[in-house]
Amino acid sequence: MAGAPQPSYEMIASHPAALPVQHTIRSTSSVTPPPTDEKAFTQTSRVVALFKLIKAGRHINQNPWTSFQLAPGEYDEIERQLSQDESLWGYVENKIRRARADDCNSYDYDGYRNQLVVRMLTNIHESLIAAFEKSIIVQLELISNGSDKAALFAPRLRCKHSTDIYFPSDDAPHSRKAHRSPDTSFRHLGAHYPGVIVEVSYSQKRKDLRNLAETYLLDSDTSVQVVVGLDIEYGKKGSRKATFSVWRGRCIPTADGVDTEIFQEITDEPFRDDQGDPTDHLGLKIQLGDFACPKTVERELGDQNRELVVSAQELCQYLTEAETQVIREQQESLNKVSLPGRNNKRKRTATPPDQLTPDDEERFAEQEQRAAGRMEKDDLDYRR
Repeated sequence: MAGAPQPSYEMIASHPAALPVQHTIRSTSSVTPPPTDEKAFTQTSRVVALFKLIKAGRHINQNPWTSFQLAPGEYDEIERQLSQDESLWGYVENKIRRARADDCNSYDYDGYRNQLVVRMLTNIHESLIAAFEKSIIVQLELISNGSDKAALFAPRLRCKHSTDIYFPSDDAPHSRKAHRSPDTSFRHLGAHYPGVIVEVSYSQKRKDLRNLAETYLLDSDTSVQVVVGLDIEYGKKGSRKATFSVWRGRCIPTADGVDTEIFQEITDEPFRDDQGDPTDHLGLKIQLGDFACPKTVERELGDQNRELVVSAQELCQYLTEAETQVIREQQESLNKVSLPGRNNKRKRTATPPDQLTPDDEERFAEQEQRAAGRMEKDDLDYRR
């Protein structure tokens, strides 16, 4: 990007919308002992308090990936408490749980692991995803201009952004099925599940990427064909390294059916180096046939597959542009309306705002610390 300012790590890290503040969350380690009756439902008040802060617009400069390890049955208790506040319940249902593409908050629930994750997009996160989506859409449009089967197949693919994906869970009610809100996904018009899913991660989310890929690929019975992880590292001070990974599923015939498993096709392949320059890697490659399940591909595409490529140079450019945008916002160098003289804003009389309970923010922070301390003690006791 000729002429564009090159943001330093320090400039990016100093902007509240760019990077998450590190704070301790309850571990999901396998050494965690099962909750006793005394410890049951310890996360409910923290989850409800967090939703209240988000609704009030006061959950700023926080972790974009906050994970809560729930006790069995605790998700029901969270829903019960939320339902007692009609305004909050409606907000969580419509603006967080069923988040639209333009919403910044969403949450995942995994009934198998009893895990609830609240997602909050950062400006960099959103801009990178938008640029990636545009690159794929442009390539699909070019394929659509042809005259072969691929040209008929490509227009039947849609970018579904962060639309919720629900997975079966032992005849559980719809609200209690495992559901995920990916950063973006692409789905064939005749498909129940998207074929391609993309997740962008910071350090907090990185450890959960494999679990996400496993859920997407296995719980869809490999209807999801490929999961892409774009990892913005920032973990090492001064480093601007960024990588991508790719997971796929496979079916292994057995005597009584089929075993499914995932494998990592590409692991932490850098597309930007520590200095912020693009690497010489060819980039991310996705087959047109990856966007739908095999039966649909065989019927509609046949052997006329195509390859879509987002090069390392493009990925690096998208990320750098997103970072530069944040820096310019911080420096207030972007264009905006400047009104002459004094500006009297004639707003309507405000209705009474929804009130947070006293000290909600402090209580949430304190509960975070207490939960982390209890978890550390439990893990040490459990190891003994």
